[in-house]
Formats: sequence, C-alpha cells, structure tokens
Amino acid sequence: MKRPLIGVVARPYITDNNRQVLCILENVRRNIINAGAIPMIILPTQDMVYIGNKENELTKNDKEILDAQIDMCDGILMPGGDRIYYYDKYVCQRANEKDLPLLGICMGMQVMCNYNNDNVNVKVEGHKKPLDEYVHDVEVYKDSKLYSIIEEENLKVNSLHGYMVPNPGEYTIAAMTDSTVIEAVEKKDKLFNIGVQWHPERTHDDPSLKLIQAFVDSCIINMNSTKSDK
Repeated sequence: MKRPLIGVVARPYITDNNRQVLCILENVRRNIINAGAIPMIILPTQDMVYIGNKENELTKNDKEILDAQIDMCDGILMPGGDRIYYYDKYVCQRANEKDLPLLGICMGMQVMCNYNNDNVNVKVEGHKKPLDEYVHDVEVYKDSKLYSIIEEENLKVNSLHGYMVPNPGEYTIAAMTDSTVIEAVEKKDKLFNIGVQWHPERTHDDPSLKLIQAFVDSCIINMNSTKSDK
C-alpha cells in the first residue's frame, strides 16, 4: 500500500556534545509512521547556523529549494520549537496556498496564526510544564472541526509554551483555556488545517491518537486525489 509523505519542518538543536543539528523529534517520527505515513524532514536552505544567529530573509533561491521539498509532500506537520524562523512562515504559507493538509503543534500553531501578519506573541504564565504531565483543561468548541475529530468537549492536556498568540490571524479559534489562551485554531472549510497549542505526539491518549490519525488520513486522501488528477 502506498503511504503518504508528510513533510516535518526541521528544528535547530544543540546536542550534548555541542554539535549543531537540524532534526525532528522521535515522538513526531514514530507517530507519523504508526499512523500509516512516511515522515520527511523539510530542511531550511540558508548557509548559516540557525541557533544564536540572526537569519536573513529568504531569497528566491531559498524559496525555490523549499518549494521543491514541499512539492514532494502530501501533508505538512509544523512541530514545536523555541523560535519562529522565516522558513517556518514560508512553509506554512505554501501549505495554505497549495491546500496541503497541515497540522501545527505548539509553536507550529503559533506559526499558523502569525505567518502572514505582524502579530506579536504574548507571554503567558503557568503553561510551561513537563510534557508528560496533564497541566490544564481545554474547552473544545462543539461547532469546530477539531471536535468532530476527537469528539470531546473538555480535555486535559500537556503544555510547554511560554507564549500565547494574541489572536488567531486568518484562522478560527477551535479551543480555549479559561477563555483567555487560544489552544487550537483551524480552517473548517479545508480537508485538514488545524493547529493545537499542546503536544498530542507525547500523550498517546484517545483524543491525541484520533487527531494525528485524522491528519494522516487527510494526507492519504490528498495523495490519492492528487494522483487521480495526473
């Protein structure tokens, strides 16, 4: 059976022996494979070390190389991270323009809300906690696509973000914490275009598994529809 190819945007890290790397986390990789897809790392293109350095805006050549990677993908996953880069915003922009299934996690959701505007994220207290613990409740709006997937109105979620988005940008709010922190956004008219502030790749509970599986299933649908159009 042919499996969809899901592009996962790389994140810069420093290893324990002080090496600079661009990578995806094991939990993301394993969840994608277990749900029936193939992960592929989308790498940034600038000739620079990303951590600790100021990046330049993307050139035409940078965008062409990113486009070549994105064009191979049946869906895009924007994972969590510590800093939003120009390449994050460009990948999100192209995923929206191409109507690719898109799942944003933590900072990935923040990229979705900020990729085409000048929003400045706001500091939030009490949400940066160990990832394997349930930290707070989330209210999922019953008229949202997210609710139709996970079929639960109240969730316990983990949390690792120190900032929140001030507004959802071009997205619609799908879930909140105490009517103050935006916890999920979506485009209901799309096959799959959802961002969540928590980390479903870490908890392996029923709502998390349903969300990731729905994302991969949408990538399968997109793969098959694209193939039939050729």
